[in-house]
Amino acid sequence: MIKWKDVSLKDISSYSTERINVDKLTVSNYISTENMLPDRGGKIKASSLPSSKTVSKYESDDILISNIRPYFKKIWYANQTGGCSNDVLVIRNNNPEKIVSRYLYYCLFTDDFFDYVMSGAKGAKMPRGDKDEIMKYQISLPPLSVQEQIAEMLTNIDNKISLNTKMNKTLEEIAINLYNEWFTNFGPFQDGEFVESELGMIPKGWEVLEIGNAIQILGGGTPKTSVEGYWNGGQINWFSPTDLTTQKSLFLTNSAKKITKLGLKKSSAKLFPPYSVMMTSRATIGEISINRTEASTNQGFITLIPNEDFSIYQLNFWLRSNMEIILSISNGSTFKEVSKTNFNKLKILKAKGIEEFIDKCEKLFDKIELNILESEELTRLRNYLLPRLLSGEIDVTKAEKEISEVL
Repeated sequence: MIKWKDVSLKDISSYSTERINVDKLTVSNYISTENMLPDRGGKIKASSLPSSKTVSKYESDDILISNIRPYFKKIWYANQTGGCSNDVLVIRNNNPEKIVSRYLYYCLFTDDFFDYVMSGAKGAKMPRGDKDEIMKYQISLPPLSVQEQIAEMLTNIDNKISLNTKMNKTLEEIAINLYNEWFTNFGPFQDGEFVESELGMIPKGWEVLEIGNAIQILGGGTPKTSVEGYWNGGQINWFSPTDLTTQKSLFLTNSAKKITKLGLKKSSAKLFPPYSVMMTSRATIGEISINRTEASTNQGFITLIPNEDFSIYQLNFWLRSNMEIILSISNGSTFKEVSKTNFNKLKILKAKGIEEFIDKCEKLFDKIELNILESEELTRLRNYLLPRLLSGEIDVTKAEKEISEVL
């Protein structure tokens, strides 16, 4: 067996120092810490471009890492040329004859790397990685052929996860259009009779209700963090807004923190059934997800419980389509918050004859949920294999077979 060689990051890579004019960038290829997703989620489009004339340049196959609060584990493998803010490190492979760029990416994708960066980070409230220390990080190099095998295996998993994400985005867009057709355009009812209402002309037989009178609405709470018995050994999902902003998923299975039955009893947190609609209502307002198991939340939520008159599908899209109104009723000096009192007064349509809408949405949501569950399983597999493949603990051929069975 060929012995793997240990090298430091500076032996095979460097920080890019190139610059690019901002007028050559778009929101699709400008990267800042704000549009990089936590927990190795890649990136989304930027909300705007910077006011400066130039920024750091990156190219395809470069590795971008957010250097602010490294514990968020923001990393992206570039598939295009673009620019990024100063707080994003651009690491470039200088020795392709020694290391495959994708393999290098997965070496920096690990918990071990981010833990290392945090161990040398400076600053309390806004820690930043020490660029010199980062370059001392040690990497084990197998032969190039093995690197290519490992990189290809892990890339195949990530590609499948990415495909599921794209597919779900399309399915959600179909469902949103379906909601608009039924509840905004009233397409299936155009040949019927309409009546005047607070919300304008609506199909005859429909009603306008205050949401607080239509369904059960719950807030949340936080058990005392100083009481170990409220947290240690907890089995009850306890969602915080961070769970929704990091996972960015229509359906959520697990929360980062869990509470005990005693913690639930001794706090204002409420237990609600699976497939309720959770919306963040404080600071970050308007993140929406559906819990797959019994759950509770902290006080930064409004949770909607569906009933026989109001389906999970209508409630989900009602929230999304009324987000401007929801934001407008928020108030607060330190941070914005939507109170239950104000929220309960919002108007919703109680519809009749929408069985077809529910049936179609159910099929779409079921497919979305299955894709999410598959991606969660693939993520677990990747996270299990990653450190073992990079250390040589697992035989590459054996791992290839295991992955091929899953994919």
